[in-house]
Amino acid sequence: MANDKFFTEATLETNELLKDMIQKHHPHLRDNEFLIMMKHGGWKSKGKTKFSGMSVLNEAIRMITENDAILYLNADMWNQMAEPQKRYVLDNALFGLDVKKDKNKDVLEADDGRPLLKTLPPDIEAFYAVISRHGAVSEDVKRLALAIKEVNVEQLTIEMAAEEQAKQEKEQQEQQGPKTDADGNILITDPNQAKIPLESEEATAAAIIATTQDGVKVPVSDDDLPF
Repeated sequence: MANDKFFTEATLETNELLKDMIQKHHPHLRDNEFLIMMKHGGWKSKGKTKFSGMSVLNEAIRMITENDAILYLNADMWNQMAEPQKRYVLDNALFGLDVKKDKNKDVLEADDGRPLLKTLPPDIEAFYAVISRHGAVSEDVKRLALAIKEVNVEQLTIEMAAEEQAKQEKEQQEQQGPKTDADGNILITDPNQAKIPLESEEATAAAIIATTQDGVKVPVSDDDLPF
């Protein structure tokens, strides 16, 4: 069987996106040069989809390639992401690098004047910094990886992944049936459940629950929508 795993160099657009992320959020890496390689044919580590990886080059390879590090990107995932998700992946990858410093905290440089680099282990502070910058985007990336695995579709977008997740959640809710309290009474958590005929005080209470959420009216029909 032919091996469908291979590498290609990244596009100019991807390189420009990396430079922009460095300029905005990782200025200590501005003087370094990066080679971006796209890894095709799937990429997993310990059973989980891997989005990126960073490799610092030794002196000999630095001199030959004129690059300080190689950034590997999962091409199959990258090609299906929107720009916000791509920025998240790049930001996360760049947090795995830092410049080398001596005991006086001065940056160590190679003979060509570029700072020497080192890889860093996962850091919780870096994780929070990435999340604070990109918010729910990280969940989009995870959802995309999960959806591709669940539905076994090669060409799946972020939007399609969100739809797949919503579909799965709806199916799970339908299988579980209505929620009940300790006495077996049905809890009205879905505004549409308020349309079930009830009597007197129960009907009034159900209407209040169905149309109010933290003091904000929740639409229960198309007529209630603001557009």
